[in-house]
Amino acid sequence: MSEHLAAKLWDLAQNTPVEVDIGARKVLLVRDGDHVHALAATCPHRGVPLSKGAVAAGRLICPAHRAIFDLASGEVMAPPACENLARYDVRIADGEVHVRLPDNAEEHPLPAMARKGDDPRRFVIIGSGAAGWRAAETLRREGFAGEVLVLSDEPHGPLDRIDLSKAYLKGDDPDTPLVRSDEARKSLDIELRQGEAASIDTVNHEVVMAHSHERIGYDRLLIATGSDARRLDVEGTGLAGIHLLRRLKDADSLRSDLAAQLAKGPCRVAIIGGGFIGLEVATVLSGKDNVKVTVILNEARPLERQFGRDFAARIQSEHEDAGVRFVTSARVCGFAGGSRVSQVNLNDGDPVEADLVLVAVGAVPRTAWLPFHVQEDGGIHVADDLSVPEHPHVFLAGDIARIPTLWGPQRIEHWRFAQETGELAARNMLGQGRHYESTPYFWTMQQAKGSYSYTGHALEWDSIRGAPEGSKFAMEFVHDGKTEAVLALGFDDAVTLVERRMAGKGPLPHPDLGLSHGD
Repeated sequence: MSEHLAAKLWDLAQNTPVEVDIGARKVLLVRDGDHVHALAATCPHRGVPLSKGAVAAGRLICPAHRAIFDLASGEVMAPPACENLARYDVRIADGEVHVRLPDNAEEHPLPAMARKGDDPRRFVIIGSGAAGWRAAETLRREGFAGEVLVLSDEPHGPLDRIDLSKAYLKGDDPDTPLVRSDEARKSLDIELRQGEAASIDTVNHEVVMAHSHERIGYDRLLIATGSDARRLDVEGTGLAGIHLLRRLKDADSLRSDLAAQLAKGPCRVAIIGGGFIGLEVATVLSGKDNVKVTVILNEARPLERQFGRDFAARIQSEHEDAGVRFVTSARVCGFAGGSRVSQVNLNDGDPVEADLVLVAVGAVPRTAWLPFHVQEDGGIHVADDLSVPEHPHVFLAGDIARIPTLWGPQRIEHWRFAQETGELAARNMLGQGRHYESTPYFWTMQQAKGSYSYTGHALEWDSIRGAPEGSKFAMEFVHDGKTEAVLALGFDDAVTLVERRMAGKGPLPHPDLGLSHGD
């Protein structure tokens, strides 16, 4: 243990995070009255400096992806982070702030978790994605000492799926992007078993496995199977060189195929679909030498339906400036080639020449096999506690669940939402009787230097306040006099605080949110 002079108390503004260097370690200081909190300085999720974050109601909020930590203890309170922040003791004497640093202290320790004990119950989770794995760890954090069994039809540990269209695809990080290593997973007494579930026997409380026909009993069951990539039902989909991107094997196949094509010379890539996955892949691939990217849309502009004409025009312009070509208002009718794709055929217009194709036209919830009422979009309605109506021992989370929110019943296909609903389901499996009070939020990296973030949920709007101009902006989507959602570029404390204000309240009265709407 060593003690270091870190700052003068009067130099620290109230509730304003400040990063200081203490030896080789970075420490975050936050003044709270005459006391100072000292914590690890970066977010465990992506290493973002927390000095750019916000402080509200005794909590520290990551500026990038909105992970939340308890200011006094460093405990992680909300995803996407999975670890705590190290907390350091502080001594204040004569206006000087001294921080005590333990030798070899871990910056991002795991939260305290129970291990398997005498509890005879078995809780089964189908799916090891964002919702399923978060639920498994939450059960242990909440003190559950029974058996936790996670069933997964993928041959690896819990996957950080959002990297598949970003760093992993780019090749910056060649290692499999796992949330937990095998060693860490086993230390939590969470069993991960590979296998596909075929059906649910809700009378006998059993999961029936597909190939072995084994029947696995459960006291509580969480289904978090997520979605599959949507396929195109057109001629030529079986040709080599046509890819989807949803699972690790999809990303591996796409990376390998691209490398093989580039070994022969320049590669023409056609991306069908202008949603988040399609545009993120366009961002990654357009930055590679000898790759020419064409995005094919069946609408006039990418993301216009979700965010309006002006933002859609900005996104398209950013990509075009980076060399991406757009073919808009076009419908794919088939693929042509010998054994391998060579062109994408359109109903109206010239075909698009391509050496490699990515189909990114949305996702389909994996619910067709379940014995519950499935809605037209593939979702399943759940009660406030995320249990299936008339089946109080069965819970749903993630992409497949349409849950009650302050924006009405919603099914939201975003990674952090999946984590939040996984946490919520786990707590309610333990009988805590909670409901969703958070604010939907997601982020995406595009061609701009920065991150577009979206807070709230607006399916429709009467007007948009603010314009997508400059290097920093916020747009409010207003409906019936209330701000339903905010879309912003840049790390903005004001947007973070709007998210916290929406939590537990939903859409906020317009227009007094205190947002800056541009440079």
